[in-house]
Amino acid sequence: MQDALGPNGSPLNYELTGGLSRIFAETAELLAAQWSEQFGVEVDVGLELGKVRSFRQFAYAQQPPFNLVQIRNRTDHTSWWLAIPSSSASALLDLLLGATHANWDSLGRSLNSVESELMMSLLEQVNQALENHWRPVTELDLSVFQWHHELSEIETDLQDLLDVEMFCLKWRLTIGSHQSHLSVCLPVSFVLAWSRKLVQHHYGELPLEPHYQATVQLEMESVNLAELQVGQTLETGHAVDLPLTLYLSSGQQYHVKLGSRDGVKAIQIVD
Repeated sequence: MQDALGPNGSPLNYELTGGLSRIFAETAELLAAQWSEQFGVEVDVGLELGKVRSFRQFAYAQQPPFNLVQIRNRTDHTSWWLAIPSSSASALLDLLLGATHANWDSLGRSLNSVESELMMSLLEQVNQALENHWRPVTELDLSVFQWHHELSEIETDLQDLLDVEMFCLKWRLTIGSHQSHLSVCLPVSFVLAWSRKLVQHHYGELPLEPHYQATVQLEMESVNLAELQVGQTLETGHAVDLPLTLYLSSGQQYHVKLGSRDGVKAIQIVD
């Protein structure tokens, strides 16, 4: 995509990076609001402008001890990356363990397996926030794939990725008097695949997705509501393998099955 080249031969021009910056800035705002409410401490997450680097440059720029999270986008099998410096890891762990003090000491080592597991709840929030704010451009399905804690491990296990071009940026993390950052990068090839919509997103030209009210109607035999009790089972006479009808306020109708996904109730459209 020669016409997408930016300054100094970068494959991303200012319109593309503008769309990316908008997504990651809005993601940062959401995370700051969530963490401030969750931990009862004022948390600010700001965005620093990103640039194109090789994955090798991104990895070598991290100061040991390493806490590098490989995040897999399951929709296209690309790898995204989140680097959590020791000072950031220490502050976030303290919040998770209930601390509210302002004297944040650096952990001074890589996260161990227990600490990495504790961080998973925050990483799930990061993934969910990214998925929400990328949705105008494309659907994501992000999940934590692997932790990396040693540069030698990265050089050995990820050798095929070292020369892959990445778009890298930083989130500035401020918690009380503590200041550090989180580094994020994603493949330039993924960005270019969605270049048109990212440019539209930069200019605010993507159409908003309509929102509808939806109702699933289920007929049952006559039930005396005054006699309902906790734990009572109501038989509907409707076989579980038969779809229900979903009515949208727009007038559309679909056949759906009820179920769950990622811990929340969901419907699957079957017709």
